[in-house]
This record gives sequence, structure tokens and C-alpha cells, in this order.
Amino acid sequence: MALPATAPARPDCPALTLAERVAALLPARAGSGWIAEPYRPWWTARHPAARLVQGERALVLVANGHSWNTEVGWQLPGREPTRPDLVVRSTAPGRVAREALRLVLPVADDEAAARVTDAAAARHRLLYEIGAAMRAQGAATWERAGLLVNASTVAWGAGGVRYSATLHGAKPVCDVQITGPVRAVERACALFLPERAELTPARALDGIGGRLERRMAAFLGRYVDVQQEPGRGGLSFGTRPGVYGHAVPAADPGGRAHDTTPVSVELHGVGVDFLVSLAPRLTR
Repeated sequence: MALPATAPARPDCPALTLAERVAALLPARAGSGWIAEPYRPWWTARHPAARLVQGERALVLVANGHSWNTEVGWQLPGREPTRPDLVVRSTAPGRVAREALRLVLPVADDEAAARVTDAAAARHRLLYEIGAAMRAQGAATWERAGLLVNASTVAWGAGGVRYSATLHGAKPVCDVQITGPVRAVERACALFLPERAELTPARALDGIGGRLERRMAAFLGRYVDVQQEPGRGGLSFGTRPGVYGHAVPAADPGGRAHDTTPVSVELHGVGVDFLVSLAPRLTR
């Protein structure tokens, strides 16, 4: 009696398993998800590797089992990484996905934008994707022309907080404005910043004046470096690569900083993928 035919078992590959789990955490774009496949990168043959592909974009993942790091490189047509573009100090899929969204994909998209011929069409297509992600979570959105030429904005509100994302030219990296009660704005900002440090560095408050500014500096200093802008009184925080921003000075410099005190923060360097991935948390 002949035995039933069975498909051969796929050999275990930690990088491919990691890539499949990361792919499940990255947002689809224009209805296209990420596909994991085996791959051999140029920069190493010592560690298992895999690739995530979405249209013309690709991410190469190398699982370094010796150091428990994940090396990440990005690909576009005509661009092959010869070394890692980012080393994530973790092999956890959630951590790898977040760092790829925060630090890698915006760079790849910025490079791809140089090949765009119709900047206005590209800008409106990206804004539609952002708006569609927010509307899918139940938020009402509206689009408007930006304050500058060749700029467009999509805006929405949730939980007493107002959000807007602005794109300039064909650039796929957003400026995000968050306005509302300081406690809610702080929580929203934390979604975009690096992982929180264990303790607030004491230096975060050095030279910071104003009650609201000191409160925000104490909060933001858990994630990034903060400094007060000379003359203006607002706060600058974060550095490139990654998200960085500016907190508008308090309307009343001597006023108390309650949880409900209004504040406005502008974030720069936010990739479209990163923003879309945060839609469930920015609409509640």
C-alpha cells in the first residue's frame, strides 16, 4: 500500500521565522503586504538571513545568534546594501519591526522619492493612505492645502487631541502636529520616540525654564535629549536619524502645568509606514 505523499518539511531558519513575524507587524501599503523569502546578503554568509519584499522595496534581515542582534538593510532597484543599515539590539519581532518603521523605511522611501516625476500625485496618494488608515479606525479626516507651496495636510481628531500630518513636495516623510491636553500629548509623542530609559536623566531639566516646559522636558527626557530654544522658550528634542521635534512655548510662561494644560508639539521625520502602523493608537 502506497503511503500518501506529503510535502517535505521546511528546514528551520531563524531569520525566515523572524522575517515572517516581522512581516505580520508591518502595515500593508496600497493593499500590498510584505512577503518573507530566503535571501543571502552581500555582507555576511555566517548568519542566517531572509528578506521582506513589498513592491519595489525590500528589507534584508540577518539574525546574528552570537550577539542576539538583528542586522537590517534596505533595498530598492539599483540599491544593494553591502553592510547593515541598522543593527537592532534585539531579535524580538516587535522591536525589529518598530525600529525598521522608525529608522529604516523612511530612508528607503526618501531615496525612492528622488525618482518620482509627479510630486503632487505622489503626495496626495500618500495622504490618502494615511487618511484611509485613520478612517479604518473610525476617525473622521479632512485634507487641506499646507501653509507652504507644494505642501498638503490630512487632519483628524481623537480623545480630545487634534492631529495633522503634512507632506512637502514628493517627500514621503511627514511633519506631524499634535495639539491637546499636555498629558494626552505626552502619551501620543511617546509612540514616536525611542524606547524609554529606566530613569529620567537629571540633565534633562538643566537650564529649562517655565513650568510647562520643565514638565515636558522631564517626560521627553526619558526618551531623547531635550534642550530649550534660546529666545523662544520652546523645547527641541530628539535628533536625526529618527523622529525629532519641537514643543511650542506655553501661552502663559508662569502658569501652572496641569494635566489639562493645552500644548502643541511638532514632530518631524515620521515615515508614512510608521504613521499608518500607529493608526489604532492615534484614533482613540
